[in-house]
Amino acid sequence: MSPKFALVVFFFTFLFFKAFSADEYIGNNLLLLLGFNTATKEFKPIKEFWLLDKKFENNYGGIKLSVNTITDKVESILIAGENYQVNGTKFLKCSSALPYGILLSDDTAALKAKLGDGQKLLGRNSMKFYKDKIAIEVSFTNAKLETIGSIKFFTETKAVPVDVKVAEQKKTSYAKIKNQEKYRQLEKSTFLEVPAEEVENSSSNINPFKKAILDVFKSYHESNFFSIKSGVKSSANFWNYQFTYSTKLKIPGEKFNMLYSFPFYQSPLDFVSVIKEADAVDQSFVSSYKAFEKKLMENFPPADGWVSSCIANKESKALSDLEFTNDKYGSIVLDYSKNPKGKHILYLRFLLYSN
Repeated sequence: MSPKFALVVFFFTFLFFKAFSADEYIGNNLLLLLGFNTATKEFKPIKEFWLLDKKFENNYGGIKLSVNTITDKVESILIAGENYQVNGTKFLKCSSALPYGILLSDDTAALKAKLGDGQKLLGRNSMKFYKDKIAIEVSFTNAKLETIGSIKFFTETKAVPVDVKVAEQKKTSYAKIKNQEKYRQLEKSTFLEVPAEEVENSSSNINPFKKAILDVFKSYHESNFFSIKSGVKSSANFWNYQFTYSTKLKIPGEKFNMLYSFPFYQSPLDFVSVIKEADAVDQSFVSSYKAFEKKLMENFPPADGWVSSCIANKESKALSDLEFTNDKYGSIVLDYSKNPKGKHILYLRFLLYSN
């Protein structure tokens, strides 16, 4: 083979490989990265294609992989949309083809047409869909769910809801489920290092309200809430969620708090603290809002890295959502809502950072 001919063959081979690679890691093939071991040599071309840094993200390409630090496997793929940022790092809007033909310009109707029916997530400007055993969490930049802020793809076991009466009749099976759940949650834990100031706070005589709030974040980071989870909570709740649990934690001034899995039994746990429930918004309701607003302002000041902001609430002109954000923890939101049955609620919801 002449050197000239060899060069031509190499050139066209290079073009073919380049085109193949471009298709290999975008669109539906992007989902093949879920469960991929990043420590293997096969991951190298993927990392080079997406120009991933040591944190497995590319803020210019609008992609972020969440990798288990123990197994080195990819657990989720996050695609950046409008105004997405985390820990102060702003990601540019991803321009590559996405799975299932999703576009970052899609509204909820377009997403439903491509992914099927979705569920609005409690306390978040997010919708959750399931497609081909893939969980897809779409976060929007506002409560109207108009502009996509990010899309997260991950695997999650869909479980058939367990009838409570059947579970009571099969205590052995229920105990087995609890053990499996314990293992599952500990396995998914990110085991993050707790900030030094949090360790100091836990052993010092700080305000009980502040300590209880920080304990929520601490429990999430250390065990995905397993450390505070108690028994099944059988009482009804504002959102009619089925899989709810009591906790070992008490936030001063709250009516009650609970952990919940939504929409399935094996969905990740989340935490909510209910301050007040009523059939109408009276002066006592407003007073409770003001009292918690004051507590939050006093205990989570800018000097400690907390940034507070008011978010317009379409359900009330008088009671805005009040959010306190810290890059180390996440966000605490004092939220007012009204459900279709005319019930009113004031509660604390938490937006928790997983890394």
